[in-house]
Amino acid sequence: MSAQEDSKSELTPVRRGSPLPWLLLAVTLATGLVMFAMGRSRINDEKVRSANALKASDEVMTRLHAVVAENQRLVDATKDLERQKAEADDKLKRLGDQLTSSADELSRYKSNPRCKLK
Repeated sequence: MSAQEDSKSELTPVRRGSPLPWLLLAVTLATGLVMFAMGRSRINDEKVRSANALKASDEVMTRLHAVVAENQRLVDATKDLERQKAEADDKLKRLGDQLTSSADELSRYKSNPRCKLK
C-alpha cells in the first residue's frame, strides 16, 4: 500500500447503520414493559376487589341464612300461638256453656218454692 492510499483509508469515515432502528426497539421495549407493569397492577387490583366482593357476599349470605332461620322460628312460634289461642277459645266456650248451664240450674233452684232460704 502506498502512503497516499493509507492516508485516504484513515480519513474516510466508516459508514455505520442508522440509530433509528435501535431507538425504535428501545421505545417499543419500554412501552411493552410499562404496559406489562400496568396490566399486572390492574390484575392485582381486580383480584383484591374480587376477594373483597366474595367476602362481602359470604357475610350477606350468612346474615340471610340467619334471617331465614329466625323467620322460620317466628312462623313456627306463630303457629304454636294460634294453636294455643284455638285451645283457649275452645276452653272459653266450654266454660261459657258451663256457666250458662250453672246459671240456668241456679235460676231453676231459686224459682223452686221448696228451696227458699230461711
